[in-house]
Amino acid sequence: MTGFGEDEVEMTMADSDETAIDAGAGMDVQFGPSTSFLAAGKVLATRLTLNKRQSIAFLIICRQLDLMQQTDGAMPASCASSSAERFIHGQSRMDWQEKDVLVIDEVSMLGARTLHAVNERLRRLRGSRQDFGGIPIVLFCGDFQQFRPVQERSIVLPSAAISWDVDNSFKAEQRHQHDKAHALWKRFTTVVMLDEQMRAAGDPELQRLLKRIRLGVQDRTDLNLLNSRCYREGRRIPWETGITVVTPLNRNRWNLNMEASLAFRVQQRSTMRIFISEHKWKEELPTEEEAIMILNQGDDSAIPVPAVFMFVAGMPIVIVDKAYPGHRISADMTIHFGPPAGIILESETTRYLHFCQRKRPWQRNDVSRKGLPCAAAFACTDYKVQGKTLERVALELRGTRTTKMDGTVVPSQCDPYGLYVQLSRCRTLDGIMLVSKVRDRDLVGNRVPEEMTAAQARLEVLSERTVEEALRWLDGDAEESRRPG
Repeated sequence: MTGFGEDEVEMTMADSDETAIDAGAGMDVQFGPSTSFLAAGKVLATRLTLNKRQSIAFLIICRQLDLMQQTDGAMPASCASSSAERFIHGQSRMDWQEKDVLVIDEVSMLGARTLHAVNERLRRLRGSRQDFGGIPIVLFCGDFQQFRPVQERSIVLPSAAISWDVDNSFKAEQRHQHDKAHALWKRFTTVVMLDEQMRAAGDPELQRLLKRIRLGVQDRTDLNLLNSRCYREGRRIPWETGITVVTPLNRNRWNLNMEASLAFRVQQRSTMRIFISEHKWKEELPTEEEAIMILNQGDDSAIPVPAVFMFVAGMPIVIVDKAYPGHRISADMTIHFGPPAGIILESETTRYLHFCQRKRPWQRNDVSRKGLPCAAAFACTDYKVQGKTLERVALELRGTRTTKMDGTVVPSQCDPYGLYVQLSRCRTLDGIMLVSKVRDRDLVGNRVPEEMTAAQARLEVLSERTVEEALRWLDGDAEESRRPG
């Protein structure tokens, strides 16, 4: 930012009228002699001890902000309006006209059709035919070694590289939207790949294992390392330590959370309250067996309300549906209920929650369920831990389905993306416990598809080119600053 004085001004808590209770997310604003975003960025990069590639990525953004400032943020005019634009609220359009930066995180989970919809919406909101409505800076952050989109296809692949027959819902129009989004993605040529696993920086052994998994070269040596260091036959899960269990299976998550809730009650020497969600049968009353089966069905991606909610004051809770936007509680946000739990449980906002149960093979009657969209957070699925850091974690490196081998039903192979996501959540190998022994097929040769490897290789090439170019103009700036004025 432009400098307003020679001294830094820092606001302390003593200077603020806010109390620690009132304070939420904040920003530290400092004034100094910097004459540009780039100059300020260099100081910050040093202060924050960013590594080489982190610094380059940050300074590229700072330089772009300077270029915007030099042109007063002016963007090439485009006035091609469509009839749909007239229905956009004037205030919404004004708000979006003021936006200069768009950041999309966890880009690996961004579906191509969602990207297409975002692009089209921004064009209408900003009244521009340019990509993203002419927003000057668009940042994609994420790791394509992590989970893919759930119901769409990845933006890094063209439709020709995808088997579209596996889901009949993808028609010609969807493929067209996918290819338009993929073409938009390929226009992003300024890329910086951060190749150092920072979370595991303090454990060279774990860092080396994660790098080998990324490269797809993990072998039985790595399998033996994991099983010898992290697995012990007959070992119980030490719930009292605050450990988080990660499993790909909802059924296992439900059972583990019940076990953990009971252990937490014993540890806290407290009362457990069991809430049974209201079920309304639409046609006729169920048989006793069917009613019990329904009560065994917990929450999942389609049903955010569990049949039974076991509650002990102070236990970790995860909100599984965006039901409370006004209360600043979002999906997957972990909270700890304390004494006010009763107030929240009796809140008016829960009165109209109504979720329909899908029919299952054994289910003869349709039923709806009403209750609280929250669940215990002692155990969670691998999708829910992406992006998080866990100090102590118990992992179940298995697939999400079962298969028959020699007449025995066994879990399917661990998903290659889930393998990396689970193992990369912890800072050290010593913080990882294995719920079950890792099988050969869950690790050895378990690689992401070749087309994704090729797409990431393209990004590596672009990254090398971007880094070389950035070093040239950074060296030029350094040389210019050394010249006598």
